[in-house]
Amino acid sequence: MPQLRPGAMEAPAAATIKFVVSPGLDVLNALYFTFLAGEYEGVGAWPIETHARLDAGLRDELNALYTYPRGEPGIMGALTDVVFSRRETWGSVEAVLDFMRGLPAGGTADPHDSGIRGLAMHALRWPCDADGYPAGPMIAQPSRDSFAEIVATGDVDLDKSLALYDDPEQVRARVMRLIRRFYDEHYRHDEQRRIPIMQRSVESRRGQERDDPQAVLDSLTQRHISCIEEAGEPYTTFIFAPSVDVGAYLSCTDTPPVHGVFYPAEAATLDTEDPDERAERMALVYKALADPQRLRILRLLGDRELYVQEIVERTGISQSVVSRHLSFMKAVGLVSPRRQNNMKFFSINRQMRHELRAAVDALMPPA
Repeated sequence: MPQLRPGAMEAPAAATIKFVVSPGLDVLNALYFTFLAGEYEGVGAWPIETHARLDAGLRDELNALYTYPRGEPGIMGALTDVVFSRRETWGSVEAVLDFMRGLPAGGTADPHDSGIRGLAMHALRWPCDADGYPAGPMIAQPSRDSFAEIVATGDVDLDKSLALYDDPEQVRARVMRLIRRFYDEHYRHDEQRRIPIMQRSVESRRGQERDDPQAVLDSLTQRHISCIEEAGEPYTTFIFAPSVDVGAYLSCTDTPPVHGVFYPAEAATLDTEDPDERAERMALVYKALADPQRLRILRLLGDRELYVQEIVERTGISQSVVSRHLSFMKAVGLVSPRRQNNMKFFSINRQMRHELRAAVDALMPPA
């Protein structure tokens, strides 16, 4: 499912790297970041503007399907995982809808054996830690009892989730209707701008298909970050898709042996007057610093690394707000995560100190 987090990625000895222009993938990614625009800072301008334009009914359905069965990224995130590994869906939104139409009602949590119930179980396949991120064994077989047991651990309406689990055809119809409405009412009007941007980005990356995947990711983000922290299986294929929506973030999907990444399209490929990518990146860093709560968290991390619940207890800020702040600060490179067992620790990224000093030096006249 889409994952907004940095980490360490192990590359197999012989990895296949592909840069792709995919309207089908891009529609799902645009949907996801339009959903996130109501919660997260630092996403792209288009999702923010689109989120503000959504009518109430479409916004409610967007929120519902990105949180069913137990919180973000929900069944829509699970669908994005699966579609990333299905080349036949990449060409258009119609191909995605055809794929969704052809899924069986059942299926399993294995993304290579998907169905409507399987997508819901795929969204639950990892019990989550206090930061809302995967921690624990995979739950492979979808059953009503195992579904109910996991969903009940979240702050959700269990009866409503079970009613949807029992009616996969309703879920199918709602997912397809959401994608169709979003495409017709919002994405279609921007498609002619997006496709050339994605094409220019992919063309600029020709020749990197034989490089190390982590080196490619470093060159795309200008930082040593990834969405994958714990590779349970070796990955043989890495698919990189440019996006105008992700802003400061990476959005990654995890369907071994495929690892998919939506990366921010380079400023030089965008229809903007300012191609200075470093300036754009540093502006986001300073935006992250311009918040009293985030500065409190950084001061705490200046003493030692902390895990999420410690930050919640020492600041009095709610867990959901702390998690959003950490997500933004990770995205811009201010903090780094480290997982130990089922706990995630955060520390200040010391390298950012040098970047901040260099940015100030570049702006200030010599003494």
